[in-house]
Amino acid sequence: MKSRTVRLPRVRLSGVLCAAAAVGCLCFALSGGAETLLRALPGGESGRKDGAPQQSAEAEPSAVPEAPEADDGVLPPWHEPIPYCTPDPERETAPVAATFLSGGEKVADFHVKDTSDSGVDLEEELAAAPDVHIRRDGSPAVLLYSTHTCESFLLRSADWYYTDESFRDLDPEKSIVAVAAEAARVMEEGGFGVIHDRTVHDSPAFSGSYQRSWETIQRNLALYPTIQITVDVHRDAFGEEDDGTRYKPVTEIEGRDAAQIMILTGCDLEEEPVFPDWRENLHLALRLQQKGEEMFPGLYRPLNFTQRNYNLHATHGSLLIEVGTEVNTLAEAKYSGRLLGETLLALLNDLAAQEE
Repeated sequence: MKSRTVRLPRVRLSGVLCAAAAVGCLCFALSGGAETLLRALPGGESGRKDGAPQQSAEAEPSAVPEAPEADDGVLPPWHEPIPYCTPDPERETAPVAATFLSGGEKVADFHVKDTSDSGVDLEEELAAAPDVHIRRDGSPAVLLYSTHTCESFLLRSADWYYTDESFRDLDPEKSIVAVAAEAARVMEEGGFGVIHDRTVHDSPAFSGSYQRSWETIQRNLALYPTIQITVDVHRDAFGEEDDGTRYKPVTEIEGRDAAQIMILTGCDLEEEPVFPDWRENLHLALRLQQKGEEMFPGLYRPLNFTQRNYNLHATHGSLLIEVGTEVNTLAEAKYSGRLLGETLLALLNDLAAQEE
């Protein structure tokens, strides 16, 4: 099949300016085998928890090598320039376009996309102190994990992707696990205890991922009762245009491209709620969004406040965070993982100071 690569002019996607990423193409042929993952919402993997786990052997946790540290002024190896060339002409390609996502309701000095129908005053909720108690004694305070552990990214910097790519990878160095590892490293270096659980929840079966990650959360809370904050680290996906174009949210932070980050928090307005204390999670999410906009303007998409759960009822400090989409590069996503870690670290320092 002939390769087709389309160069896009500047366009608008749902009112947000999109620009084709005008960079060269790396000659990197990934194995084929498209795999379809159903996504019910643009801002997440599915509209609700996916139900009971499948009858299959539970995957063992995967080890992730320590991320390389950079000397002063020297970028880590995953930021080094990559040589470019043309795509494999035997594989079909479609365009990748860069976009910058903003907008939403203004709250203090940041923005929130509020589809919750909760009617809460977000300014008042921001003023409320989060119900988490952080100490600097090195005991585990944060749990990082990924419900959709195999979510992966482009391994090349290009304005195209192969249409037969699955964007799933069991290799933790190429998946969302590597992004979470960057955030964990930063917080640990800042003096806080972090548990990064690398258990695979979405392979061999995607269905049941949230039930399996719930079990991971409960196991860690039992082992480490000092955990106050749990963060489910994902990457997003926006679907594609008729010509196959897929979009990546990207911004420039300190001269480097970074995948935009979205914080998601939920609410439960049912008569018999599973998630009755959702305001507590909202308080933490609003503080984190504010800290992110203060430290890295433009890095964080509007906070997504919606009527969803995603296991956020596990603690009063449970959040879901999306880093980029499948057509962001792994380098962009890992850089954002580091920036996410710096944002969380700053918030942890603020919360710890309140306990002292």
